[in-house]
Amino acid sequence: MKNTNKYLIIDTDPGVDDALSLAMLSNILKNNDDNIIFSSIGGNTSLRNTHKNLINILSDLEISYKHLLKGADSTLLGEKFTDAEHYHGKEGLTLKLNNSNLRTHNLETYEYIHEIYNSQKNAKIKLLMLGPLTNLAKTLISFPEISSIIDEVIIMGGAFFTNGNATKYAEFNIYADAESASIVFNSKLNIRVVGLDVCNDLIIDKIKFYNNEYSFLKSDTKSSQFSKNIINSFFKYHTNKNAMALCDPIATICLIEKNLFSYKNCSVKVIAEGDKIGQTIPLNNNNNTNIQIAHKIDETKIWNLIDQLFIQ
Repeated sequence: MKNTNKYLIIDTDPGVDDALSLAMLSNILKNNDDNIIFSSIGGNTSLRNTHKNLINILSDLEISYKHLLKGADSTLLGEKFTDAEHYHGKEGLTLKLNNSNLRTHNLETYEYIHEIYNSQKNAKIKLLMLGPLTNLAKTLISFPEISSIIDEVIIMGGAFFTNGNATKYAEFNIYADAESASIVFNSKLNIRVVGLDVCNDLIIDKIKFYNNEYSFLKSDTKSSQFSKNIINSFFKYHTNKNAMALCDPIATICLIEKNLFSYKNCSVKVIAEGDKIGQTIPLNNNNNTNIQIAHKIDETKIWNLIDQLFIQ
């Protein structure tokens, strides 16, 4: 019987690695007892494109969910998102998908979360944040009381003990809306964050991919074939790249099995202006903090889990 007071909100800006995350989740969501909510956010490309990509991915993978939401089309300060189309493709994906029509809820993401709170004060919400943190920050500012029903937040974002990928200092998701990131990291929410510190440890190697050495891509499941097509399109688009980062899939693994990571308990300061905008600074090692930063992964066990998820 479905537990009607538990919600999982997957907030995403597809994105090639977002697409791989959704493929990874597609099999286990079939047996999940939570109410599954998908939400788009501008980021890797415009909201128009990320929402279209999300719809097409959900349709292609035949993923079940309770509601589909459309989030913010600009940063918390009303500025246009800095995109990453140079990496993900002109419209956010290097793979062309068939266009689908799926109903989008009439409420924006932050309004829908407030509706959950109003209708179920005992609700428990878990969020997987794979893009800029605007939707969550907007929720916290507009309805601070909602913090009481947010059980946990898993974030793909930040570069804590390594260089960034948007700038020398900043990882893209934080850089895209540093003001929102600052609000989220300064909240009292329980946060587990997966930054570039561990994302760089798990990659798809181009030679191994074309030599068919990845077990999870050998399955005949829909999710495996979809992922193979995404990765192939990425390497065709980026002929000069020898590897593909798996940032969002690693954060998704952290949602599924947190014990495959080692963490440092730190407060986090986000630089929200100036030349170092988007920099995430771990302030101290404090066991009493609400923030856990992943700093090591069990690579072998994670690959084994990925194989299992795609073969299911």
